[in-house]
Amino acid sequence: MPDSINRIALLALLAFVCLAGALGYRAASGAILTAREDNPRRIFAEQRTLRGSILDRDGEVIVETTGEPGAYTRSTLHPDAAPITGYYSINYGTSGVEQAFDSTLRGTLGIDPLRADLEALMHIQPIGRDVQVTLDLDVQRVADALLAGRTGAIVVLSVPEGEVLALASHPTFDPNTLDENWDRLRADRASPLLNRATQGEYQPGTALQPLVLAEALQRGIVALYDTPDSPAAPFAVDAQSLTCSAADDVHTLSDAFRSACPAPFADLGAALGSDALWNVVSTWALTRTDTSVLGIGSRPSLTQTIPLTDTQALREFAAGQGRLTVSPLQMATVASTLGSRGVLVSPRIISATESVDGAWQAVDRVVPHRIAPADIVQQVVSAMPQESDVAWHAGTGLSGRSKLHWFVGFTPIDAPRYAVAALIEDAEGRLASEREAVEIGLKLLTALPRSQ
Repeated sequence: MPDSINRIALLALLAFVCLAGALGYRAASGAILTAREDNPRRIFAEQRTLRGSILDRDGEVIVETTGEPGAYTRSTLHPDAAPITGYYSINYGTSGVEQAFDSTLRGTLGIDPLRADLEALMHIQPIGRDVQVTLDLDVQRVADALLAGRTGAIVVLSVPEGEVLALASHPTFDPNTLDENWDRLRADRASPLLNRATQGEYQPGTALQPLVLAEALQRGIVALYDTPDSPAAPFAVDAQSLTCSAADDVHTLSDAFRSACPAPFADLGAALGSDALWNVVSTWALTRTDTSVLGIGSRPSLTQTIPLTDTQALREFAAGQGRLTVSPLQMATVASTLGSRGVLVSPRIISATESVDGAWQAVDRVVPHRIAPADIVQQVVSAMPQESDVAWHAGTGLSGRSKLHWFVGFTPIDAPRYAVAALIEDAEGRLASEREAVEIGLKLLTALPRSQ
């Protein structure tokens, strides 16, 4: 009899342990289960959540939620802003601002978990809060229109604040029709869901020259009016070549820079060496990700430098055809730093002064700082082409058999307010040109207001 009682007691104890373990696991994994996109309870909750609006810098509504609980509709009033606002879909998730500031837009940021559970039991849905971004819809419309029919990206930053005024990427998509077009968008070889402005990884090519020149001038390796050997010579990269945009009257290093001639800068790479080249691209913030400071998805960081062990590798790197790849957002930051005469300011996208999903603190901690002497950067700026109070540099990179055409510029020259990076890719069935990128950049910068 005692043995039977002991066995029953042991079985009861084991059952209790199993039950306690199951309940503990359920409690520990509850957040994960709730967050699953295929969780019916979450889908039902999303349909009853009044999601906050996304506003531009002047308070104009870009994205809003309308309708009744259980049948809310998310509408993008300005689809040309999709590269920055992203999309929101119960079926396919979120991207852009919709993803980065999801808990703010859903109204769950900062809510005590116990209170959230209690309100869920009582079927009380949180009310989303608005998110105001730095985007200027007028500037965004101009940038988007300039990219029409092309493949590429444009980023416009305010100087010296670093606020993103426009961020365009083409081809693009309409968030309002995302669900019905999802399969087509995903299968499209032109990648309309890719945000080329922040996620693109491109060879900078001769657009890297301002940084190489600034480093060489600072180290006293060259002067602007030195006369390189064969300054207009092409630079071979595999089966292709980088050439000057204009080979006539190229005699000095300044001439070569103005015409984006690759050979003299490839030679500077060999003279500077591996450590100096990696130091310059790191100092100009080309090796780090922009996710933490911008708040929306971007290209991954280049976390490990690769030793450049031979002369050819050094020359290719300085010609913008080495291990380094950049995004248009990063090159817009380069343009802003040139305009600020060597002061680096990280880009930001949130206008509010409060914490938004922790992203504002990240922006706030990035203190503007000088990365190059003002007189050195001024020498670089003085050698850049200048037109209509715009200082700019154009460049071309090679990506396989395709070409990438860059424009990096700012205006006004003496007291800059805007910095722009534009990238135009060769696309299937359509070849672009460096002049095309220059014309887009100049049109955009000259269209912006010059005074407050």
